[in-house]
Amino acid sequence: MNLPRPFVVAALMLALSACSSNPASDPFNRAPIVRNTDASIDGRSEVVKRGDTIAVHLDSTPSTGYRWELTRLAGASVVQVGLADFQPETAAGVPRVGAAGHTTFRFRAVQPGTSGIELAYRRPFEPGAPAARTVRFELAVP
Repeated sequence: MNLPRPFVVAALMLALSACSSNPASDPFNRAPIVRNTDASIDGRSEVVKRGDTIAVHLDSTPSTGYRWELTRLAGASVVQVGLADFQPETAAGVPRVGAAGHTTFRFRAVQPGTSGIELAYRRPFEPGAPAARTVRFELAVP
């Protein structure tokens, strides 16, 4: 069976990207999570070991137009892993349309130092409006 050349090239590129040594390249969010936290991390400084992944779960309701976004990642000791993802509440295991849920951000400690992180809950179509909520914290890697 002869596969079309573009298909073969695309499959090869996907396979090679999965082998990347860049810790931030995890588009499918498969990084093992060492620590889970929520909005209670706001204003705190947490110590994480090199190689650990921390997941920050934040309550959100995208049907209102609000979205969590990473607005600041200062310092090179931590990188964001993959993209933030939203998990809606479920009723009997079935996601409810328009339901609230939580958005999860993942960060991996890659080298010694401290990184400041800020996440903002805002409507992307209101660029001048202040964020409805903001979560700021630091991750320190010894």
